[in-house]
Order: sequence, then structure tokens, then C-alpha cells
Amino acid sequence: MNLSATHPLMLFLIGVIFVKQASLTFVKTVNIGTTVTLLCSNILKEPSYIAWFKQTNDSLPLCIATQYVSVNPVDSIYFNGFKKNHVEMSVNKTFSSLKIVNVDVSDSGIFYCGSFLTNHMMFHDKTQLVVNETNHFEEDIASVDCGAAEETLRSCHIYYTLTVILSAFFLLLPTVFVIVVLLRLKERNKERSINTWHFNKNLYFYPDFHCAPVSFAKKLNRRPVRSMSDVETHVVYAAIK
Repeated sequence: MNLSATHPLMLFLIGVIFVKQASLTFVKTVNIGTTVTLLCSNILKEPSYIAWFKQTNDSLPLCIATQYVSVNPVDSIYFNGFKKNHVEMSVNKTFSSLKIVNVDVSDSGIFYCGSFLTNHMMFHDKTQLVVNETNHFEEDIASVDCGAAEETLRSCHIYYTLTVILSAFFLLLPTVFVIVVLLRLKERNKERSINTWHFNKNLYFYPDFHCAPVSFAKKLNRRPVRSMSDVETHVVYAAIK
């Protein structure tokens, strides 16, 4: 298995899942005449602007309000006919909220915020608001009730924090797995190199250690066999009369 080719593929798949999760639209359904609060994460690390936008199916995005975020609080500025008595924007260190009082059917649409970074604007935290003409309530889809109460805001904060943590976990998990596998393969190759080095060392210092063949031969009797025709020179012959 080619790990070098599999690693980018795994990261790509996890990246697709992560981007898909990050691009989900939270659908919030409310009844006419109620008050709803929408939340947006404050990602600014330095003083800059945060703005809220609204978009419907048949219109371009409209800027609702913007506020300069710094150490000293600044009042929000409203645009395109949106008024503070109906739409109120506020910002803290964690979130930017948009509270809509006495919602009407015309308030239905997609709301999202944007942060002015160094040289561009980043849009995030998109919520689709659906206002029912009657007092018919439908459960929110892919969303939590982000009301204005402090306890609810804390729940929303925990929800978004867990979403970020889980996304980061699923993004880093395959990377950690691949790193562990590569380290194990590296250790195994290192052990093989050490064993090969010891083997070559033995061949260098003891060249006959592995090369000398072992042979077994029959023990030959090197004593010559005397022939019957040979004459013994040391035999004394005596004549018998």
C-alpha cells in the first residue's frame, strides 16, 4: 500500500467533510411577532469591522448593520432602511448577535455576518430565518435555539465550540495515524539496516566463516598392501639335508 499516495487522499476526504460541515446553513423557524436572536462568531484578533447581511432568493445581499470592534465600544451603524428599534446589533469578545424584535414575514431570509480582515472580508455563520404567518412551530433544523438569555447564549457557545473541536479532531486523526505508521516503518527499516551492517561486518573480519564448505571423506588406509610376489629381504633361508 502506497502511504504517500493515501495520505493526501485521506486529507482531501476529511477536508471535504470539514468544508461541508462548515458550510451548513442553520435553519431557524419562528412565529410571527416573536423576538429572535442570531449569533455569529467573533474571530477578530485585532480592531476591525463586523457586519451583518441579509439575502433573499430574489435580491442581492443587503448590509444590515456594521460595528467597529475595539477596546472602546462603538455604536452600530444601520443601513438600507433597517432601524435599531427593529434590528439591534451587538458585539462581545466571543459573539456578534443580531436581535430582531417583533419579527414579520418580510424578515424571512438568510442572515450571515462578515469580518473585515487585512485586505478581504470573510463571511461565516449563515442562518436561514423562516417566519410563519400563523402560530405554527417547527423544530429548528441543524441549529440550536440561540435566544437572548444568558444561559442560552452559553449553550450556543458550547455548541459552536464542540463543533470546532470535533471538526479539528476528525481532521487531525488520519494525519496522526499516518505519522505513527510512517514512524513504525522507519524503525523497522532501521533495524534491517543494523542487521545488514552486522552481517557485512562478520563477512569482512571472518571471510571463511560462511564460505568454507564442510566436507566429509572416508579415512583411507595409507599402509600399502603387500603382494605375495614380494620377496622379504630380511628372511633367512636354511637348507635341509
